[in-house]
Amino acid sequence: MLAFMLLALSLAACSSGSTSGGSKEGNKAGNEEASGAAASGKADKKVKLTVWLWPGMGIEEQMKQYAAENNIELDIQLSPFADVHNNLQTALAAGNGAPDISAVEVKVIERFKSNPEQFYNLLELNAEDIESDYMDWKWKQAMTGDGANLLGIPTDIGPMAMAYRTDVFEKAGLPTDPAEVTAQINTWDAFIEAGKQVRAKANVGMIDNAASLLTVMVGQGDEKYFKPDGTMILKDNPQVKKAWNYANKAIEANITSNVDTWSTEWGTGMTKGDFAVQLAPAWMMGFMKTNAPDAKGKWNIALMPEGSGNWGGSFLTIPKQSKYPQEAYNLIKWLLSPEQQLVTFQKNGNFPSTPALFETEDIQNFKDEYFSNAPVGQIYSEAAKLVKPVYEGPDSQTVEDTLNKAITSVEDKQAKPEDAWSSAVQDIERQLSRK
Repeated sequence: MLAFMLLALSLAACSSGSTSGGSKEGNKAGNEEASGAAASGKADKKVKLTVWLWPGMGIEEQMKQYAAENNIELDIQLSPFADVHNNLQTALAAGNGAPDISAVEVKVIERFKSNPEQFYNLLELNAEDIESDYMDWKWKQAMTGDGANLLGIPTDIGPMAMAYRTDVFEKAGLPTDPAEVTAQINTWDAFIEAGKQVRAKANVGMIDNAASLLTVMVGQGDEKYFKPDGTMILKDNPQVKKAWNYANKAIEANITSNVDTWSTEWGTGMTKGDFAVQLAPAWMMGFMKTNAPDAKGKWNIALMPEGSGNWGGSFLTIPKQSKYPQEAYNLIKWLLSPEQQLVTFQKNGNFPSTPALFETEDIQNFKDEYFSNAPVGQIYSEAAKLVKPVYEGPDSQTVEDTLNKAITSVEDKQAKPEDAWSSAVQDIERQLSRK
């Protein structure tokens, strides 16, 4: 017994001495080995990761594939877009209830940067090793201002294009070939004129609602609502005022269908051709297929007037409450690699945030039957190159929601444009003053 105890003490001393120092690479390997042991060494306790996503992200099946191949149990919980963010904020504030992995959209991640300690710093999990895979501006959107903390890894980006009903365009006497559509409808003035033809000859709206046009046009500028130092530039940004004015021009010209985006009527309208155009970030393609499956072959895609802009794009984060940060990061790293982002695009339309893919044959030659075999890979690659990265700010969503409600009140004939604008600005200033 004494000999056994001495042997045990000797082995413990050797083990302690061998792990007290070493290189970053050695420690990294040790951490990964320990993580692997945690994942597979306990047959009676498989690692379980809870994941929060919203519908349409298109990554669930790939997550399940990874889990099956790596002996991990997944609990993927889908909730509406706003609920994911609100529930995450509540769970972080309460100190419990957060998932192991949560999606966070680009407009919302700014909110969480003020409390980066609530998330695992992915730089400490060696995320810098994969930084070069992603668009520089997209990567920086998840990083704190001092560059010390990285809250998430980019999923996709939202370059914009213009989906259009070929049958409605033909009835209105407009071209239907994507190149010809791009050439003719290359400015917002031309867009409104085309909309007048659609209303006159096809008797439907050019676009679903005025708020869609407002949001998209704001995103085409060099700035949106805030400066990086937090200064609100809503009233001074000419692009915002331009977008507001053109949304009102669309209403005056009677080229909107006044159908709420995401509503049941919206899906019905896409199916029946109740509006001719959907201004569509790449991820919108998946939503259109889901909401209007019977419209396959009736839509096509061209470049959007006056450039691209970016609508959306998200990140996967690891809240600090997770007990399995290494396993969560390993899944995210695999899922958001260039190879898997290509799979997501081909299946769901979410455009990769990994620029090395843009010029590959897999992207350039990719066509979509739903959109009349349009070369969607080529179109969105070109659109992605036109995107101007803009600062969102933690209150960007608040401003956007308020402006959209204001323009909708004009569309519903409940307010005049100048009154709606003044009320929206006052409402925004009041909301922000409470923070």
